[in-house]
Amino acid sequence: MRRTFAANRKDQIYFMTQKLVIAVCTAQRPNMLKACLASLDRLVGPESTELSIVVVENDPKPYFTGASAEEATSVLQIPVFFYHEGRRGIPFARNTALEAALEHDPDWVALIDDDERAEPDWIEKLLQACKTFSAEVANGPVRRIYEKPAPHWWKSQLLKPRPTGTEITEAPTNNVLINARIIRADGLGLRFDERLTFGSEDIDFFRRTHAAGAKMIWVDDAFVEEDIPASRVTTKRLLSRMHMAATSGAFNIVLREGRGKAALHFIPKSTRRMVFGLLATLFGFCLKPFARQRGEKLFYYGLIRLMKGSGNLRGLLGRAHNYYDVIDGN
Repeated sequence: MRRTFAANRKDQIYFMTQKLVIAVCTAQRPNMLKACLASLDRLVGPESTELSIVVVENDPKPYFTGASAEEATSVLQIPVFFYHEGRRGIPFARNTALEAALEHDPDWVALIDDDERAEPDWIEKLLQACKTFSAEVANGPVRRIYEKPAPHWWKSQLLKPRPTGTEITEAPTNNVLINARIIRADGLGLRFDERLTFGSEDIDFFRRTHAAGAKMIWVDDAFVEEDIPASRVTTKRLLSRMHMAATSGAFNIVLREGRGKAALHFIPKSTRRMVFGLLATLFGFCLKPFARQRGEKLFYYGLIRLMKGSGNLRGLLGRAHNYYDVIDGN
């Protein structure tokens, strides 16, 4: 916390001010990033809080340099600082974002994705909830805006509403506020595990944050909106995402608990998934000529289980997944 002083007649009144840095990682999506920054520029700044933004481009050759960076920020009131991380990989970019945020001596750091737009009261609600519930991490919901409807067989991973202040043990990085103590060298000094280059690095980070004793809460009305391009809801991409999530989830357990313990858990689980997945796929395929929609649901349910089962085995072997090599949106 910092103190600023103001004279008021006979008495000197001083106010506690704080710095809050919003970190955004981006790669080859300049239009989405500009929309994200424009939404952040419309934020209602919490009282006695200085807001700024750090943007980390995760690409060998950065797009936002010189004139392009000036063009993107010239219409914004909030200060924006650009950084570059040439090593491709989400945990590399996120760690660079944390280091960049720390350069500005923050009290709080917020994380949002480049394909998202924040509601004007987003930061205000996250910060107020942390103060109300004495929490160091606040995670909010994402409202997804689909360019094209997802297939009827796809079950969207929506979080159920929970009362604000509900304690949580893990969180993603697409809508989260963290106390800088968690990442400062004189605090917990936590960073994203750079071995998790193909997913689950955010879940892992916040599981370790919780294990270190930080209180984490849910804030049910601190919304951001995420644009879902049509390319992300093709059958190939949806199945690839399921495979990636299962791969990274298993590899995470390998890193934390060892390959032997992970194998005891995932080999039986992946075997069940693949056996039942194969049966469901076959039955669904046979059912489709007679009841197309029901048959397709069963068919793709089976394929998803096959993707999860094979992904678990892939993760046990430590084999990387290439889901994030493809960039959706622009």
